[in-house]
Amino acid sequence: MKALVVDYANGVISLSSAFEKKAFTPGTTEYAQLMAVRNDFPGFRLATRKFKTNTKQDRYKGLTYDYMRWYITKVETKENAPAVLAGFEALLDMSKCHSTGRRYKEVKTWFFERYPDVKKFGMTEEELAKFEKEEAEKKQEESKAQETNTPAADANSNKVTDFRSPDQVETEPGKKSA
Repeated sequence: MKALVVDYANGVISLSSAFEKKAFTPGTTEYAQLMAVRNDFPGFRLATRKFKTNTKQDRYKGLTYDYMRWYITKVETKENAPAVLAGFEALLDMSKCHSTGRRYKEVKTWFFERYPDVKKFGMTEEELAKFEKEEAEKKQEESKAQETNTPAADANSNKVTDFRSPDQVETEPGKKSA
């Protein structure tokens, strides 16, 4: 991406915000570049480029790993909480082989699948109705896929949700796996 762009058709010199900050400090190379362009195009006006942001994107600013741990301890039963927390930590450890952006996304997806009420919090009635409709469609699609023995369209359908350690899993009644 270019920091300084001349729009000949509209008579505008567009600056990125980072370039603009440096360009208004005399003595910098950015200042010299801007003055050279202003001398070449004296009638053109300056404009700072605006970046498009996705306003429909879900953002969960306070949804940190620490918050997820705290929520698990508050919502799960005393008997179940240690196993779920151990599984959560295992999921975090497994996710470390991926990039940071993907790592958080996968953990957040697991968390919302397990605790959908957190995702619903703060939604208006219209948003909640739309959300529940989409969730029902996903479940219907998954059940159709299971009936035909084909993989579900959702790529995340193979999530690990059973967080018992291998010594807690029984192979036969009364026997524990090695």
